[in-house]
Amino acid sequence: MKKQFPVNQRKSSAGRGRQGKADQGVLLANPGGTIWKRTLGSLFGLDPRSLALFRMAMGALLLADLAIRATDLKAMYTDEGMFSRGEICFHYTTIWNWSFHFGSGSWTYQAMLFGIAAALALALVAGFETRLATIGSWLMLVSLQHRVPPIGSGADALLRMLLFWAMFLPLNRAWSLDGWLDKRRGSTTMRGDPAPVLSVASGAILLQMALVYLFTAIFKSNLVWLRGEAVAGVLAHDFYASPLGAYLLQFPRVLTGLTRCTFFLEWVAPLLLFFPKYTAWLRLGVIAALAAMHVGIGLCLEVDLFSPVSLAGLSLFLPAEFWDGLRARFWRTSRSAKPIASAGKSGAKQRPPLLYVTQGACLLLLIYVMVINFNGLPSHPLAQLEPEKKDFLWTGCGLGQKWIMFDEIPSKNGWYVAAAKLNDGSDVDLLRHGAAVDWSKPHFPAGLYPNHRWRKCFREMAYADELGYQVFRVPVARFLCRDWNARNTAEKQIAEFDLIYCNERDARIDMSTVQSNLREQLVHLDFNSSEGERAAASDL
Repeated sequence: MKKQFPVNQRKSSAGRGRQGKADQGVLLANPGGTIWKRTLGSLFGLDPRSLALFRMAMGALLLADLAIRATDLKAMYTDEGMFSRGEICFHYTTIWNWSFHFGSGSWTYQAMLFGIAAALALALVAGFETRLATIGSWLMLVSLQHRVPPIGSGADALLRMLLFWAMFLPLNRAWSLDGWLDKRRGSTTMRGDPAPVLSVASGAILLQMALVYLFTAIFKSNLVWLRGEAVAGVLAHDFYASPLGAYLLQFPRVLTGLTRCTFFLEWVAPLLLFFPKYTAWLRLGVIAALAAMHVGIGLCLEVDLFSPVSLAGLSLFLPAEFWDGLRARFWRTSRSAKPIASAGKSGAKQRPPLLYVTQGACLLLLIYVMVINFNGLPSHPLAQLEPEKKDFLWTGCGLGQKWIMFDEIPSKNGWYVAAAKLNDGSDVDLLRHGAAVDWSKPHFPAGLYPNHRWRKCFREMAYADELGYQVFRVPVARFLCRDWNARNTAEKQIAEFDLIYCNERDARIDMSTVQSNLREQLVHLDFNSSEGERAAASDL
């Protein structure tokens, strides 16, 4: 008796005689023909319903990202903000750091591009002109990220990569407006076909998610994680810890256990997701464990959209058994999916040559992504290939990536005081909405900043290293002053301004007795002096 694998279980009796026509994937006709094809299907195939869920989640995440960024439209995307086009182009000189957003520095122009990106994201959610919506959304996302590289994060990189591989996939095969319109027109396209999608692209997007966990685990293989200290160290960091995360510091044994469980899960997850036996059930268990981890991270740490983006990527691994189980549980119907007849005599003969070209390109790009991940290891085993110097791919296509999230406990644990002396003689803190300057540590330091983009910018500006984020200290300080002056009368205008970083290392010392080592002046602006302004990096 021929053994049936999960990926091929949804067959109707009427369609068994014409599986070559009915169950086409993207490149693989009749994946149930041989054992190796069935194994490939179970490991690298995508259920169309999982693709549909992923499509809608990606569209929703793009809208959420735009909504968050839109609150800083003037502050971060216009020439009147912290990062003028000249400032960005001066520090990011490669021609491959392209962006539609460099076309103008006006608020109106930037708002128009935000509107276009939002319309494309809505089309992606609905599955309308899905291929064009996916390509357009990817272009707008890369353009937006290239406009202000200093505020980029791991969530941005993962969102960008998932959307990149999605361009090569039929995201409209289920639950799409495209499919509904085709049905109304009586079209015989592949939309609505219940067969799994199996192609180079389906394997690439699944492997991309596995690479995130695998290389994160590799970089975390150090004493901080092995001793179980990492989670407590991160939760004690002022730029990352949420109120719930700070509360958990009272339970050190729990945090030690969470550290070791996280480390173990990130090591075994990539292996179990592609285990050739019991694949469906192992994946459901691993997805549940990873989802719990990401929800916990999202609740305890201020890590922007990384957890939701990761959950969207994990949805791709949902097997057919999951959807069939939901259908049986909630709809209680035995109706089988109806196969769609192919327009030609053989499904294999109907595949256009362009399909092979795109999937071939996808394979080469997947190899490149694998190379840059392996070469990102401390030993740089593939340094002779110089993959990071392929600017067209690394920067232009946005394929650059390195998954080192919290491989070590972050240093520079502290907070900022944006101290302004006004014309009326009062001293206010611009980061605290004009409250009187207070040098004591805030109860929730991460709450000083409007959102995670601001937190990323201020966190990185605290360092003075080869990454060079310190070059944005003066532009940021200037914007804070301009923004304050634009909203206040003449007597409340700023006479002098200091951007000061307070070091967590010394925060436990009594401020009244030791003040010389507590504060680091990063920028000083004197608006009443012909000297103008100066940037400093010396202790007060």
